[in-house]
Amino acid sequence: MLLVAESIYEGTWASGPPPDEFIDFELMFEFHWSFHELSETPLYVKRFTWDLLQVRRQAEADQRRRDSSGK
Repeated sequence: MLLVAESIYEGTWASGPPPDEFIDFELMFEFHWSFHELSETPLYVKRFTWDLLQVRRQAEADQRRRDSSGK
C-alpha cells in the first residue's frame, strides 16, 4: 500500500482508480473521521465526498499554477 500511496502522491499512478483503502484513508484524514464514522457512512456519501474532494484539490492546484505563472 505504501508504494501505491507514493505513486498517487507523486502523480505517477497509472493503474486506474485508487484502491478503496487509499480513498478511505484520505477521507478519514481530510474530514477527521474515525474508522467507526467512516464505516457508518453510506457508500454513496463516500463516493460523492471523494469526488468533490478531488474537484476541490484540482481547482486549488490550478489556482496555484495560475498564481505562480503570474496570470
